[in-house]
Amino acid sequence: MVERRRCKRFSYTIPVKVYGRTPRNHPFRDVTATMAVSLYGGLLDMKPRVKLGQKILIVNSFTEEERECRVVYVEPQPRGRRRVAVEFAKVGAGGDFWHVYSPPVLLRLASPSANPPDHTAA
Repeated sequence: MVERRRCKRFSYTIPVKVYGRTPRNHPFRDVTATMAVSLYGGLLDMKPRVKLGQKILIVNSFTEEERECRVVYVEPQPRGRRRVAVEFAKVGAGGDFWHVYSPPVLLRLASPSANPPDHTAA
């Protein structure tokens, strides 16, 4: 079977906080991490129960950026932690949420003749 994805998925562990409500409408906060990420969402390891189509809020713990997501897959596991796939509600609205897709920044080395100005002279 050929897997068709909109973009490459990376197996990165990025710490996140997840906020939402259980199917019984109880608020939750889960401190967890991603198992995989893409430009369009991610795969999380979560304890709270969620349901397909539900909206949750994810906070990237490295950057404190927030993104509203929609639950698109819930591992059918009766107890304990389960894998939950989420998709960003507004794709492309905030750029690279995970900061893994941006092109690398090229650094220019200062030439030896470029000396910083001397601000100590009176």
